[in-house]
Amino acid sequence: MMLNLARKSALLNEIAETLEAETQFSSNGLLLIAAVDRGHLSLSLFSDRGRHVEYRNIEYGRYDKHLNELWAMEPLSKRWEEVEIFLKAGQFKVKFVFPEDFDPEELDTDRRHTTATEYFGGKPIRYPGLDSRDSWTM
Repeated sequence: MMLNLARKSALLNEIAETLEAETQFSSNGLLLIAAVDRGHLSLSLFSDRGRHVEYRNIEYGRYDKHLNELWAMEPLSKRWEEVEIFLKAGQFKVKFVFPEDFDPEELDTDRRHTTATEYFGGKPIRYPGLDSRDSWTM
């Protein structure tokens, strides 16, 4: 059990260090939301830019191995659906979200937007490049 906990801690630390090394790291806050399942990985990255939060594209290859290993360490009956990793001012916190925590009718994009809004205190979130304009804000 201790080896498992030590490995989980090491994986989470490696993910946090990778996030911190992102070229546009914001000390105001950075949130990674990752959904993991067998053969599936979905990532959303949000960065605090001061007056607003920006959704950013993320290179999956930097995170997939660690996230899949972290997810696979759990027994089938106790596997989480998503993990939220929040970095701010040199600290990070982790929240595991389980299937029973989800509203099955809510779209992933809506849920992630709501989650990011909660972490960043209601700041507007910009989604650059997702439509024909430079960006749009929710």
